[in-house]
Amino acid sequence: MSIQSEDRTTIDMFSRPERGRPKTSPYDRMTQLKLSKRLQRNRDKHRGMRRVEVKLNNDVVEALDTLAAEMGMSRAEVIEAGLMGLMDKTD
Repeated sequence: MSIQSEDRTTIDMFSRPERGRPKTSPYDRMTQLKLSKRLQRNRDKHRGMRRVEVKLNNDVVEALDTLAAEMGMSRAEVIEAGLMGLMDKTD
């Protein structure tokens, strides 16, 4: 029987008890990050969201962060609102 990193039943059978803070998850950190990212992508997909990457100048990002803080919104929400406003003006 071999150990599977995502198998919850056999993961404790082959490990020695360790001292320290008890684990809250049976997975190692890298596996936790993979599973978390997969769940996030699925949540976004079901919400109808798609990922878009944009590279911006530092000055623009700082101004964007300031504007987002003033408006009480996230950076992504400010960008989306700006793009939607721009598209409404062109129609």
